[in-house]
Amino acid sequence: MFQRHKSLKLRISLLLLAVLVALVPVLTGCVSNPQLTSKQRLALIEEIKAFELKLGFTETDNFKEYAGDLESYPYYFYTSATELPYSLDDPALKNGQGKPGDAGLDPERYDIFFYEIPSIAGVKTPVTKLLLREPLHRFIFIIFHEDWHEQIDLPLGIEESSGEVIGYAAAMLFVGERFGRDSLVYKDLQGELERKVKTSHIFLSYYDELTSLYSAFHRGAISEAETLTQKKRLLEAMSAAFISAARIKFDQLNNAFIAFQMTYTRHLPLMYEVFLATGEDVYQTVAIFKAMPEQGKGATTLDEVKAIENSVTAYLRNSAMK
Repeated sequence: MFQRHKSLKLRISLLLLAVLVALVPVLTGCVSNPQLTSKQRLALIEEIKAFELKLGFTETDNFKEYAGDLESYPYYFYTSATELPYSLDDPALKNGQGKPGDAGLDPERYDIFFYEIPSIAGVKTPVTKLLLREPLHRFIFIIFHEDWHEQIDLPLGIEESSGEVIGYAAAMLFVGERFGRDSLVYKDLQGELERKVKTSHIFLSYYDELTSLYSAFHRGAISEAETLTQKKRLLEAMSAAFISAARIKFDQLNNAFIAFQMTYTRHLPLMYEVFLATGEDVYQTVAIFKAMPEQGKGATTLDEVKAIENSVTAYLRNSAMK
């Protein structure tokens, strides 16, 4: 799901719940997903990849091998305590490899987000031990999401948000045929997509409030102490909003985490609107997203990224109105 400025050829599978990312239901009480052996899960990947071809995907070489000696990809992301980057496409959001304690960064100066990634998409990416242990619905979603990255070539803010919609929609269609629409794995996917859409609006709202706060600080309108006090209040309110709207608690809610999540959520409502406009037709949605303009341009600055995003979102709005 993550690729550092398209040059490292890495896309972190931020299971956004991206996944992805530490989306933890406050109250669950659910029965666990059906259990499959590791061998059965590896065989299921072959079924998923055959299903992708029916949807209009181009075949990829991802997930064809199991790396039994590879647990996961431990990463950390960091930025200033008084700066909120645009997304993973913004060089202000930096990253390194390592687990908590490895970063060596002053927590008073930097906001840090640690994430043990189960999969990094790219040519011939393997199945890691962590990916193989994911809940079944997450496991299936990740395969679809990461293979989607090989279908388009756009800034991460477009690839990740479209990958969220395609990943869940395709996984639900596959699971509905494979396990049934009344299966728990289907309901888990459906519920997770609904939570993603709800939380995306909260991310968007508080992103604007936080960036306004930091802008005032950098203009000299308020002190650093007051900035940090207001930041704390906003993050507490943001956390309460997540719990109220979706019963979700994020355990690393800070600038680095929010900027990371904005990569997946900024355009998610629009992407989801396009999917709904098709009558939730996965085949048609795949075709619309694969035809997004500006592909292969390789933006090198944040302004170029935003220009491409503007062109793509204009195309998608037009698609949603047809």
